[in-house]
Amino acid sequence: MKSTLSMASIFVVATALVAGCGDDDPVDPTGSGGSGASTSSSSSSSSAGGMGGSGGTGGMAAMPRGEDNPPTPGAQIDRTGRPAISTALIEAFNPDSAAAGMVKDAYNQAAPAQWGEFADEIEFSLAVLDGLDENCGNQLVADGDPNDRYAFLAGVLADDQLYVLTTSGTCGTYLGLEGEITGALPAGMGGCGGRTPADDIIERSYSVLALGALAGFDDTITADDGAQTATFPFLGAPQ
Repeated sequence: MKSTLSMASIFVVATALVAGCGDDDPVDPTGSGGSGASTSSSSSSSSAGGMGGSGGTGGMAAMPRGEDNPPTPGAQIDRTGRPAISTALIEAFNPDSAAAGMVKDAYNQAAPAQWGEFADEIEFSLAVLDGLDENCGNQLVADGDPNDRYAFLAGVLADDQLYVLTTSGTCGTYLGLEGEITGALPAGMGGCGGRTPADDIIERSYSVLALGALAGFDDTITADDGAQTATFPFLGAPQ
């Protein structure tokens, strides 16, 4: 069998293997994230602190936004964590797009104290992805918990935030720091962690989850649309 998987083949194989690899502790495929409709962010304003314009009583100019007049955050509708976690592991195999969307919304709206509630949902998706190459048990740190094959990695990924090692001057290995923490990479090989715009995060994510390696899954994307730089903030000049 080829050592690489393509984006097109992942859905074909996943359909055939939707039950995924076996586990000593089966999980609920419907997930435990609950449901929550997406809400739009809003900010309240007063006549003295509105968003621009010269409104207000008596023609008084609105106070501009800034440190002395910050906006009032509305309801959280999204969160920035590790790219592809929500896409690959939260309701990824639910054919009911509406139901899947509700769980994804709840995941994006969750506060850090609630992140662990999605571990069972992540475990189910990990079991499916582990079987994509027809080799169960070669996923990253599979059997890290001998009583529950996917619990350890699910716990790591449920803590969905990017970690950066500021003492390291070497970057560009997405999931490298997590690889060190889980013991999959030798100390010092993970670099600073985090991600840059040039990282192929989909290829890296599916390689780790399906093949247990940092590469091998071919998403057919060979280059970024624009040139990036090797130094912070890593963004090349606009085209």
